[in-house]
Amino acid sequence: MKQVKHIYKLITLFLNRQESPQERRALFDWMDALPSEQERGEQELIEMRKNTRRRLLSTINKSQKSIRISRIVRYSSVAAAILMIGFLVVRYWPVTEQEASKSLLASIPPGHETAIITLADGQQINLDQLALNQSVQVGGTVISKDAQGKVSYRDVVTGKQQVQRNTLYTPKGATYDLMLSDGTLVSLNADSKLIYPSSFEGGDRVVELEGEAYFHVQKTTNKARFIVKAGQEQTEVLGTKFNVNAYAKEQIQTALEEGSVVVSRKDIGQSVHLKPNEKAQTVQGKLVAAAVNMEDVLGWKRGQFCFDGTNTAAVMQEIARWYDIDVSYERIDRGPQYSGKIPRNISLDKLIELLNFADLKTKAVVGSGNRIHLIIT
Repeated sequence: MKQVKHIYKLITLFLNRQESPQERRALFDWMDALPSEQERGEQELIEMRKNTRRRLLSTINKSQKSIRISRIVRYSSVAAAILMIGFLVVRYWPVTEQEASKSLLASIPPGHETAIITLADGQQINLDQLALNQSVQVGGTVISKDAQGKVSYRDVVTGKQQVQRNTLYTPKGATYDLMLSDGTLVSLNADSKLIYPSSFEGGDRVVELEGEAYFHVQKTTNKARFIVKAGQEQTEVLGTKFNVNAYAKEQIQTALEEGSVVVSRKDIGQSVHLKPNEKAQTVQGKLVAAAVNMEDVLGWKRGQFCFDGTNTAAVMQEIARWYDIDVSYERIDRGPQYSGKIPRNISLDKLIELLNFADLKTKAVVGSGNRIHLIIT
C-alpha cells in the first residue's frame, strides 16, 4: 500500500504540473518497471502492464510529430497509471468495517428447519412448500410427504413409484429431518448435503454425505448393510444410531451412540470397529477409536452449542453455519477455554451477550457484502 500511495502522489503532482524532474522520471520508470514480487501472483496486473506498453508503442509508431508523440505518451501513461492505481486500491485497500448495531444483531434469528431437494433431472423443490400429508407435482413426477415426513416419488402417468437419485441440501441456518424409504431417520445439520436413492431396491443401502448428519438406521429383513460414504471414509452398519461430521476442511469424525459400526478409510487401507460412546478419527495418518462424550457430539440435535474446554474454534464454525455469518476466532493465549452449553434457539444479539459472559470477548462488525462478521478474542 505504501507504493500505491507514493504512485498516487506522483500522478497528482503530474496532473497539477507541480512535479519535479525527478518525480516525473520516477513516474515513467514505474510504468516501465518489471512486476514487483507482490504483483507477480496477480495475473491481471501483469496483463494490464503489458497492454499499456503495447498501446503506447502503437501510438508512437503511428504518430508523425515527436512533440505530439511525447504528449500522447505521457498523458496515456498517466491515464493507464490511474486505471492501475484504481485497481490496486480496490484490490488491496482494507475494507472499512462498521460496528454492527444492537438492532441489526437482534434481527438475525437462529436457524430453522428447511431443506431443498434436487431431483435427478436437476429440478429443485423447497420443502418449506411441502407440508405433511401433501403432494406437489414437478413435471411428470409427484412428490409426496406423509405424516412421518417420508418423501416418495411417483410417475404422473403410471402412478408407479419412481426410483431416482436425489440430493437433500440444508443451507446455512437450517436443519432437516428426513425419513428414507427403508424407515431410516436422518437429521441433517446446517450446510449439509445428503445424496440418496428415492427407494432402496435390495442389496446395500448406500448414501453419501457432505457436512454433518445423525442416522437412526432401521434393520431390514434381508439384513442389508447401510453404508454412509463421506470423503475418504465409509461407515457400515446393520441397525444403529451414530453421528457423522464430514464438513469440508475439517477432519471427518464418526461417533457411535448405540449399536455397532465399522469405519474404514480407503486412502490408508484401515478400518476400526466402534463401540457405543466411541468416535473414529485419523491421528498421525492412522485411523483410531477414542472415547467421546455423545452429549457434546449431539448437542446440535438437542438445541445446544457445547463447549468442552478444548473445542472453542470448532464451535465457532458451528455458530457461523447456524446464523449464516462470518466468524474469526483470534484468541492467541493457550490458557483454559470455556466449558459449558449455550442454547441455539436465540437471536444473534443474545448469543453475543452469552459469549461475552463466558469471557469470549466478541466484536460484531458489518463487513464486505454487508455480512455480519464476529471477531472472537
